[in-house]
Amino acid sequence: PLSLKGFSFPCFFLGAGFMLVETKAITELALYFGSTWIVTSVVIAAILVMAFLANLLVYKIGTPHTIITYGLLFISLLCGLLFTFINTENIPLVLNKFLMTFVMSFPIFFSGFAFSNELNKSSSITVAFSSNIIGAMIGGLLEYNSMYFGFRSLYIFALFMYIFAFLSSLIFSKK
Repeated sequence: PLSLKGFSFPCFFLGAGFMLVETKAITELALYFGSTWIVTSVVIAAILVMAFLANLLVYKIGTPHTIITYGLLFISLLCGLLFTFINTENIPLVLNKFLMTFVMSFPIFFSGFAFSNELNKSSSITVAFSSNIIGAMIGGLLEYNSMYFGFRSLYIFALFMYIFAFLSSLIFSKK
């Protein structure tokens, strides 16, 4: 990716999108699990499992093409957004909790592919990680918009961050 004076735009936007998806998962799953420490544990465990699986697949088969990766990421975000509108009261509680956790953390799986792809293209891992952390901080600031627009808006903000990551990856790709 583009590294102007030590900055990667795709990694920056991936970090912002990740933080928004993580916050959305914590707030949405708080409705299902109730307790703050349980929610945090479940979300972080689900995110770590998704990140591990993404890295394992990248290690075994390589990174998919950028268009495929981001396409699946966009679909998973839209599915997560649509799932918040579905009435799941008739689903057994245990299945509902598992399904909600999976749907809320599934975009992390595809963003893991995208980040691995950007790391692979990066001339400096330090630049990629530092840009990603700065993006996560900006994503943390964008989270406050949920107080005005609602928590569902976090997926919309994340979708825009991932669109910017995709476009900057295509525009500034070296490989």
